[in-house]
Amino acid sequence: MRGAYSLLLELCAEHAYFPAGASGNFRFVPTAQCAALLDRFGILARPSAHGLALVGQDSARADLQGAAELEFGVISTDPHFSLFTGLDAPAPDACLFFHSALAQAEGAGRWRLHPEELAGPAAWRRPRVPDKAAALAAQGAAPRPAFFMVLALADVAGALAQAAAPVWLVRFGARASVWKYHFLSDLDAPNPVIVDLDDKLRFSARGRTPLPGNRSALTFASEQAIAMRKTPEQRLQLRDQGELGQRILIKRLPNASVAAIGREITEGSAVPVLVSEIYIP
Repeated sequence: MRGAYSLLLELCAEHAYFPAGASGNFRFVPTAQCAALLDRFGILARPSAHGLALVGQDSARADLQGAAELEFGVISTDPHFSLFTGLDAPAPDACLFFHSALAQAEGAGRWRLHPEELAGPAAWRRPRVPDKAAALAAQGAAPRPAFFMVLALADVAGALAQAAAPVWLVRFGARASVWKYHFLSDLDAPNPVIVDLDDKLRFSARGRTPLPGNRSALTFASEQAIAMRKTPEQRLQLRDQGELGQRILIKRLPNASVAAIGREITEGSAVPVLVSEIYIP
């Protein structure tokens, strides 16, 4: 009689851009070689609340050892992954690659697949034979995986000896950008200011920005870079600061979008910085 299935291990990807780092924004796809290996061991790969779960009978735990590797391409369900992730690729064909050989224990039963708290530039790999990243990237997955996770079975066996269902994770930080507001209409206000209701951000007036068609826009820019979030929490207002107090002009300004980002030289900086452009009709 076949035994009951139980959780063997989980794969997890956390990203500061998403609420609570939600792994549900990633899809884990085993390579053909990995899928064949799991099938031989009678192990099932299933989406879980944390990412991807591998489940199997107790006998499968003994099979998860040896020289082979479990290889997964991880696809972001958000097409802007490269925009909101704080890692610039060194070359167009480079890929992010995480291997259990570099895993760091992080709490009971959790192993992080990179030495730093957040994934860093060292995770980039150039595809060159016989590099494992080259073989994975060459499989032509559509869409192309945002990154790859590879677990050596010897490392998995070691983790299983310490925890009933170990979790292997990758954690990403989010980019930050200067928010720049452009007001296209003339404001009926002599002293407009942007106010943060949470009193965390400051915005400076940047005069008028020339626009196509002999137009211009009154521009304000944040004095600090703001971390990108799927659902920004900023509460910003446009007010007129007069002698008798402040008058609300726009009760809630729209937040920045990752789809409208550029680079430019800003005041006090000699190198280009990320800027989120926000246009207000």
